[in-house]
Amino acid sequence: MRSTSPILLAAAFLLQSGCGLNTAVLQRGGSDRTGVLLNYSCGARTCDPIDPAKPTIVFTHGWNPLPNRIHATFGSSSAAAIKARCGASYNLLSWDWNGVRVPALNDGPVRVGRQQGVLLASALRRRGIDPSRTQLIGHSLGTLVVTQAAACLADLGPMAQITLLDAPKAYHEEVFCEHQPTRHAAVVENYWSPGVSGYGGHVGLAGVNNYIVRGATPLVGVADLSMSNHVYVMLWYYETIRCPSTPCGFQRSVLLRQCGAGGPCYGPVAASTSAGSRRR
Repeated sequence: MRSTSPILLAAAFLLQSGCGLNTAVLQRGGSDRTGVLLNYSCGARTCDPIDPAKPTIVFTHGWNPLPNRIHATFGSSSAAAIKARCGASYNLLSWDWNGVRVPALNDGPVRVGRQQGVLLASALRRRGIDPSRTQLIGHSLGTLVVTQAAACLADLGPMAQITLLDAPKAYHEEVFCEHQPTRHAAVVENYWSPGVSGYGGHVGLAGVNNYIVRGATPLVGVADLSMSNHVYVMLWYYETIRCPSTPCGFQRSVLLRQCGAGGPCYGPVAASTSAGSRRR
């Protein structure tokens, strides 16, 4: 489907209240990054190479409709939460494309999502990742980015896991049919939120594991995207990393068995803003 994304329609109202800004996954303040792979691993600088002895987790946010006003911090916050919980067990990478301008009409979002996926794949290839020990996690239009990246890296073998957070129905054909993530990953997860401010949906394809995440403020989220079910799915997944007692989410990562295997994370671990959101 080639249409204006519901994300853009809601973005016009985003900063009218902005109650869900300055959380772990969404912050006030612009960003000009147009596609860079940042390393948030324990003891690493953002441009450092990965440790080939460790498995890798890669995060990416979705389309930022207001890059001069807000920026998604899903990757950095999730990396900090993993380090606090699991120490130095993983390579923790984040694809930051907050500053990319996405044309809203026709195939603009799909075209940009594909471009970012190709760039992400190239960056991961240069870093020397082992797909069989890598989990890709993407939210919203970022789901198209990670499935495109997995398809581009198919010559290296399938990913250990692809986790898709509220992939908008408008992009399901591209994400699930064109890119065929079940061919490029051993495990494919589709977390989606129902209701008027959720954009995802059930995917009836063999090999796709579907999970429902019910948002905390579905009606408020119609007028304020930052409080929407759509954003809540990303916030919820972050909370599953931070809190081992929450079901599903990071608890279903095939790499979870490595948690703690890398020893403690020496040096400061950046603290993330607590979301304080309702558990699923």
